[in-house]
Amino acid sequence: MHTSLTAHAVRLLAASMLMLAVVPAFAACGLLRDDGFIAYTVGAEGQRDIAIVRPTGLEGRTVIGTRGDDFNPVWSADRQRIAFLSDLPGNVEVYVAPADGSSTMRVTNTGVDETQIAWSPDGRFLAYTSRNSEGLPKVYWVDLTNLRPQPLNFGPASDTDPAWSPNGRWVAFAELDDTGESIGLFLRNPEGVNRVQLTQGNDRGPKWSPDGKRIAFVSDRNGNQDVYVMQVSGDGIASTPVRVTEGAGNDFSPSWAPNSRRLTFLSDRNGNVDVFTVSLKGEDTRELTRNDVDELDVVWGPNGQIVFSTLLTTKADLFIMNGDGGEQAQLTHASVPSQQPDWR
Repeated sequence: MHTSLTAHAVRLLAASMLMLAVVPAFAACGLLRDDGFIAYTVGAEGQRDIAIVRPTGLEGRTVIGTRGDDFNPVWSADRQRIAFLSDLPGNVEVYVAPADGSSTMRVTNTGVDETQIAWSPDGRFLAYTSRNSEGLPKVYWVDLTNLRPQPLNFGPASDTDPAWSPNGRWVAFAELDDTGESIGLFLRNPEGVNRVQLTQGNDRGPKWSPDGKRIAFVSDRNGNQDVYVMQVSGDGIASTPVRVTEGAGNDFSPSWAPNSRRLTFLSDRNGNVDVFTVSLKGEDTRELTRNDVDELDVVWGPNGQIVFSTLLTTKADLFIMNGDGGEQAQLTHASVPSQQPDWR
């Protein structure tokens, strides 16, 4: 559970100040400064590490490997740090490391499992989902200079799925009812008092477009899971959501193209899970992968290519392709699974 700042947290604060001092020097050396590295999880569950690889498949290496299970890497916007989850202390906590893995900083110290890390665009804050004293999911945010976690929302309501807006003003999230179903998507300005409802329904997984003008999300309001898109103004005023996917199966895990004009998503409409793209009007749906196994994760990279993990063999591996599905190539060839890619 979340507690006040302890002596242990004070030591973490000292470590955080040291780490933040190291980052500019690390950036100056030029290592990993470009956007050409994909961070991902490598290893079997319980023994995972954080690795990086270029989109060419070259220069792959493990950069973070504690004695615990390290997973779910998330790049900071400036690509100088990686936030990740680790069970090193016995439960799953949030950690941050410079991109070369030369040090690690423990961010949370709650005694319960954390998940769903989201960076603020300026790299000052992290949002994440944890459990409150009643055991309910709650979104928290933490200033990396003092490591004091704050609930995103005050009151008894449960919430999940934090996503920080590109301008840093808002955190989008889903609020849950007593059964764990979403009642809709909301916005909250963490350093202020505003709370704005965007949608009503079982809507989850908000994803901001890179230009900050839209949010994509997944909803079953029409029966099965589909991807929707809505415009969001700077003041948090949302347009009526547009349903951009439609089919017999479930469509989920949307990821934005770097120009904010298309979405990629996963769908089981063929019986197994494949990768598709679609326009923001729900037109020009393109099937990018087609096989008899499941794709697990998909991320549209800053150079316009798409990285995804697939169970094409007996374990998960990373593949890359162009935005139209062409020039597919395998990126990872380890004897253990490679998945959970993040590319900024």
